[in-house]
Parts: sequence; structure tokens; C-alpha cells
Amino acid sequence: MKPKKTATLVLCAAIMSAVWANLTFSAETPFYRGKTLTVLINFASGGPTDIEGRLVARFLGKHVPGQPTIVVQNMPGAGGVTGTNYLGEIAKPDGLILGYFTSQFFNILTADPNLRVDLAKFAYIASIEGVAVAYVRKDFPPGIQEAKDIIKAKGLKAGGLSLNSAKDVRFRLQLDILGVPHQYVTGYNSNSDARLAVERNEIQFFTEGTPGYRSQVQPRMVKEGLVTPLYADELVTVDGEFRPSAEVPDIPSFSQLHQQIFGKLGSGVLWEALKTINLTHAMQRIAKVAPNTPPEAVAALRQGFSQMLKDQEFIQEFKRVTRSDPHFQVGGEADKLINKLVQAPPEVKNTIRKYTESK
Repeated sequence: MKPKKTATLVLCAAIMSAVWANLTFSAETPFYRGKTLTVLINFASGGPTDIEGRLVARFLGKHVPGQPTIVVQNMPGAGGVTGTNYLGEIAKPDGLILGYFTSQFFNILTADPNLRVDLAKFAYIASIEGVAVAYVRKDFPPGIQEAKDIIKAKGLKAGGLSLNSAKDVRFRLQLDILGVPHQYVTGYNSNSDARLAVERNEIQFFTEGTPGYRSQVQPRMVKEGLVTPLYADELVTVDGEFRPSAEVPDIPSFSQLHQQIFGKLGSGVLWEALKTINLTHAMQRIAKVAPNTPPEAVAALRQGFSQMLKDQEFIQEFKRVTRSDPHFQVGGEADKLINKLVQAPPEVKNTIRKYTESK
């Protein structure tokens, strides 16, 4: 009986050892080891969202614990809503799809029926602010030599991308606040198409995000004397305070230009509508995963972003490509922003919606 007892003890010890080893492996193995992470981009290839998203995809994998293989997939449509709906409705909440999106927070203000998901339920990994710079042809009568000359312009054509674009609504509000009569010409497929239209004098006014402005407009159109930069968008904190973007210290913010022209800040429903839209600048571009994604996946992705932002190679490449600094905020305050937008006064929301319904 003794040999049989010994054999039983040995077998039990082996089983316990295997179980313990398996538990140890599970506890110590990173969530993403041996997995593939898809970076989903909600706009077409070649645009600013795609350029930034692919930059992130190139560097993020080596910083996420487990170093997953990363692939990129574009899912454009409905101004970015298609990708957002997919991530919230169809994608499995397994942490294997990371959305890198231009945010849809503006759609909360317009009650966009195409947006079928609750933005508050996503897990937000990181975000980066974004602002646009407005510019106008210098030769538009009577001549726009400096920014404050814009109030002398009458009947200029302002180019846009679509009626329900946050950027379009924003600059139309800004021109109306300044009292600049203008014709809104929309439907340009991309910033580059609209930029070309400015060069051809089909339109005279356009706004672009800082990467496009720094890389295309400033070195050519400004330097060659074709256009005059007017103002940069600014951030508005959840407390309602204006904060000029550090990305454009050489160009006055819109509120600064307004003060130069009128000696004070604006007031009224148009001004409040503009401030409300500008809240979304703080999280212009976002990285997020589906609702109910495992907490360990969320933690690993946030850790990956935090480490990537210390990677000098990533920093230099981001600066080279976008002409801006990678000022990402890991985690972010999406809940506070969403609550602020939801609680916007009805007259503000109605004003914004009217701009998305007609020219």
C-alpha cells in the first residue's frame, strides 16, 4: 500500500503544481499578449483623423503591456457617426477594437438621430484638443491686410464641408457674431479641396485645423501673401472660461479678436452657442473602446498611451507630421463634458440646430 500512497501524493503534488503555475501565468500575463488590436478610424484615409490615428497605431503597440499586433481599419460615413455606432452597437466589448475618432460630442447638441449610441457609456482611453484657424483672401475688397479688417468685408463666400459639421456651424456663428455678411458654400469633400477653392477664388474664407494650417496654409498661402490669418478657435472649460490654445500663440483667438474690434466680449444666444460648441475642443480627437470592455484592457491601453507620450521618437514624429505637439490627456473628463452639453439651455441647442438645417 505504501507505493500506491506515494504515487497518489506525487500525482496530487503534480496537479497542484500545474494549477498554481497556470494561476501564476494568468495573473502575470498581460491582457494583450499574443492578441491583435484593431485601431478603428471613423473618417476616410488621408484626412487629419486618419493621419493622427495611423501615427498612434505605429507606436502604441510597443507600449501596451503584452505588445499586441496592431492593424488599422477605416470606417467613414455620416460625419464620423458610422464608426461610432459600430463601436457601440456591433463591436464585441473584448478590448480588441480601439476607436480613434474625431469626437461626436457636437451631435449631442443637435440631437442627431443618426447617433444611436450613448456616448457616456464608452470607456475613454485618451483625448487631444483640437482647434481651427480661420483665414481669408487678402485681396477681397476692400482688402484684408490685418485680422480686424474682416468686418469691412461684405458678401464673401465662406467654404464648408457639410451642414451638420461642427466646424461649419462654428465659423458661421463667428461670422454672424462679427456681423460679416457672407454666403455659405458647403459640400467640399476635404480640407484640401476647399483650400484649392480658396486659391482659385471660388471661396474667400475657410478654416482648418492647426496641422493643415501649419503644414499647408502658413508656408504657402500666408507666406506668399494670398491669405490673411484671422483668428484661432479657443477652448472653453467646463466652468465656462475661455482658454486660448497653446498651439497658436501667434494668432489671436476669436474672443481676443472680438475684443480688439468691439472693446469687449460678446453676449447673447449666438455667443452662448459658440461657447457651448467650443467645449468640445478639449476632446476633439478621442481614443475609446466599447462599453463594458474588461477593466484590465482599459487599464492596459491607458498605460500604453501614458508610456507612448514619453517616447521621444513618437513625440518628434507627431510634431513632424502634424506640426503640433501631442498634448494627449489620458483618461479625460468625458462625463463632465457630456453632462455640460446635455444640460445646455434649450435656446442654445435650438440655435445650433437651426444652423444645421439651412444655409
